[in-house]
Amino acid sequence: MIIVSPDAPGCHSSIAEAVDSAPEGATVHIAPGKYEESLAPRRPVTLVAEDGPGTVEISAARGPVVSGDVATKLSGLTLRSTDPETPVAVAGSDRLTITECRLEATAWAAVHGHGRGSLTMRDCSVRNSEGAGVVITSALGSSVERCTFPEPGTSGIVAAEQGVLTLRSCTVEQAAGNGLCLNGSGHIDGENITIIGARKPALAVEEQASATLSGLAARDSRGVGCYLATGSTVELTDCSVERSEADGLLIASTGRSTLERCTVEHTNHHGIRITGGSAGILRDCTITGVRGTGLLVEAESSTEFERLTVTECQGTGLSATSGATPSVRRLRITGSTGTAVEVTKGAKARLDNVEIERAGAVGVLVADDGAATVNGCSVLETNGSGIAVLRAADATFTDCDVHRAGGDGVHTGERGGIVLNRCRARSGRACGVRVEPSARAEVSESEFAENEADGISVRSTETVVLRDCTATDNRGAGLRRTVPSEALTVEGFTSSGNGFPDAYGLGNGNSDSPSGGNPAEVGGPETGAAEVGTAEAGTEQSKPMRELTSLVGLEGVKHDVTTLVNLNKMAKRRQEAGLSAPPMSRHLVFAGAPGTGKTTVARLYGAVLAELGVLASGHLVEVSRADLVADIVGGTAIKTTEEFNKALGGVLFVDEAYTLSSSSGGSGPDFGKEAVDTLVKLMEDHRDEVVVIAAGYSAEMREFMATNPGLESRFSRTIEFTNYTAEELVTIVRQQCAEHDYQLDESAAEALEDYFEAMPKDGTFGNGRTARKIFERMVDHQASRLSVSPDTSTADLTRLLAEDVEAVREGVPG
Repeated sequence: MIIVSPDAPGCHSSIAEAVDSAPEGATVHIAPGKYEESLAPRRPVTLVAEDGPGTVEISAARGPVVSGDVATKLSGLTLRSTDPETPVAVAGSDRLTITECRLEATAWAAVHGHGRGSLTMRDCSVRNSEGAGVVITSALGSSVERCTFPEPGTSGIVAAEQGVLTLRSCTVEQAAGNGLCLNGSGHIDGENITIIGARKPALAVEEQASATLSGLAARDSRGVGCYLATGSTVELTDCSVERSEADGLLIASTGRSTLERCTVEHTNHHGIRITGGSAGILRDCTITGVRGTGLLVEAESSTEFERLTVTECQGTGLSATSGATPSVRRLRITGSTGTAVEVTKGAKARLDNVEIERAGAVGVLVADDGAATVNGCSVLETNGSGIAVLRAADATFTDCDVHRAGGDGVHTGERGGIVLNRCRARSGRACGVRVEPSARAEVSESEFAENEADGISVRSTETVVLRDCTATDNRGAGLRRTVPSEALTVEGFTSSGNGFPDAYGLGNGNSDSPSGGNPAEVGGPETGAAEVGTAEAGTEQSKPMRELTSLVGLEGVKHDVTTLVNLNKMAKRRQEAGLSAPPMSRHLVFAGAPGTGKTTVARLYGAVLAELGVLASGHLVEVSRADLVADIVGGTAIKTTEEFNKALGGVLFVDEAYTLSSSSGGSGPDFGKEAVDTLVKLMEDHRDEVVVIAAGYSAEMREFMATNPGLESRFSRTIEFTNYTAEELVTIVRQQCAEHDYQLDESAAEALEDYFEAMPKDGTFGNGRTARKIFERMVDHQASRLSVSPDTSTADLTRLLAEDVEAVREGVPG
């Protein structure tokens, strides 16, 4: 037996001495102690800690502790190197086997397998605060099993160049880089790998690298969970990503990726994002509770999906956009806050056997030149329409069922074209199917029953064909056409039990209408111009109303504007029915502090009135005192009239209107009053052609209204815009972050809310403007902070921290 023990007689005093004298294949037993040596065996040898792991420490200040140019085995040793240039263990010419060892380094890698060398590691702990744990560039095949890599300074495990590595049951924690990094033509075959808290993607596969992994668990990544951007192949089976701060899986591969039985949960951005023309297939995968889109397919990617489940996403369930061409079979989406499925911006999708339940917006939306073929789709309980096809999109739905939609069961508008075969829309809060102006539809063998408005509503003069359809027990008409058109074809239509008679007299010889009546004479709950938002009393929210609803805060404003919109809707319908309009003034006072969205709400109000036909165009003309008041006698009436005429058909928004009162000073004591008198007369002369909104601080606007008796009668309603709460201001900052690809750290959000809470809400407080300005200053400080950091990750570039808030609060320059 060969023993190393410096104090024992008859034993070798150093390990190197024992190794040099040992015959080929010998085992050297090392007594407990610390040894400062650098070993390079010339014959195959095994080095063993005599009393077991943790009793022998071998260290070297320069060079590797062990360089395996021949087959070498290590067991139970602690190897420590303080050389900043050299790994602690190197396999360059033969196999180096390391079992139950602890390895510590301060170099670019702790263990390196390269050239004609290979590495076998089992039950080891590898620490390297300055670099990677294990780097394999050898093509001969290495293996690492049951090893841990706590807090590596860069990546935990790397396969680069031609490196081939087998991994089993390993854990990488708190890596400053990736957990697993593959580049060059490296390959990893792995099972049961856990990666926790990586600052960069837990798994990164780039260049021409490839990977076959099962049981990979990536948790709490500070950026993307897994990043696949290779020209080769990646196969992931039974893998999971949880709580990553960016996308769970980002696939940007020119190669082919295959994912089976993988799960993504509770990410701070998208669940799975597929981009860059990627191709591949995902089977039996699940996405749960992500804060962005569940599955985003973009940029001409052509991935296939089979048996995909998406639940409780805070955005869209599945989005195909920007020329993507996904194929989806057996998709289930439940509880998405936004639209369940959307196909937009030139994407073309095929979806077979789709189940959608509890969508916060639309069930299936095809828009903006998108195209979709959907076979076998069930849509249950949406806040918006069950199906919507808009803005030059085309879609075909076969054997689809929509039940309890919050808007129309099926909505087609804005140059959209839809084909429905053997479809059914039941118990919706608006129409069963609505065809809006400029839309096209071909509907056959379909049923529309028990909807709150019409079974079928046609408002388009484009081609609409109805064949062998049934409308029963709807609260409105079974079929209602609201505009004259020669392009409507009705064949084999059955209508029964509806609340109002059908009204679609065609007058061109191809009508099956039992009444042939004028739609305007029939009445009933046919909803007005609507789009695809949440239904209120049988109508849907239009695009401007959805935008209004999405504004932060302003709940009282939203309620008041919605009330006005509903009043205008009823006035329009009463007028169409030959009834007198209710007494109402459309002119408004917007009172409140600056930066609370008064101009934005005015623009949206005008757009809604234009959609209702109340205003001709709904455009916004914004003016102030300087635009209305001249500095010569008689000039003010001319300027005011010119600006007023620009707003005809839309909204005239007078900002800081109180400055027009004589007490506010200006060009002369009466010039502002002249502008007010001119406005009052013009508002009376053009009462049905324009809406005037006077805006300003609350107290000043009350005084202003009292300066002219005609003002109070013209402006009968005041809408108060209150200051945003601290929580709402934080939400505005979050929106700015999302718009500009930043993320607000939770500690930063808390600090920001405290800052806003403490901020004085005096006359200089800018509300939303202040929030946006603070966001810009936080970005400035982040840029300065990161410019001096030597190691900045992609996640770092997106994250705003509490210290950025404190810097703004303390006035630290960016």
